[in-house]
Amino acid sequence: MISPKQPINLSVLPPVSSQEQFAQWLGTTQDTVRGWVENNTLPNVKIGRQRFINVTELVDNLRDGKTIFSRGDFSE
Repeated sequence: MISPKQPINLSVLPPVSSQEQFAQWLGTTQDTVRGWVENNTLPNVKIGRQRFINVTELVDNLRDGKTIFSRGDFSE
């Protein structure tokens, strides 16, 4: 688990992340991340039959100053 006080080096993150890996990075449950994906609170992409977190789009939003992520923000 990543310490909340430890900065994340954004340049080494993969372009997409499994929901399980993303939950581990945040120190939350996979069910929580799944809910965020289902509600389009996080940017996601479907690859095959699974949905992955679009880390590239998430980082771009954070760099642009987005601090609040709400239900439906990433509806297609």
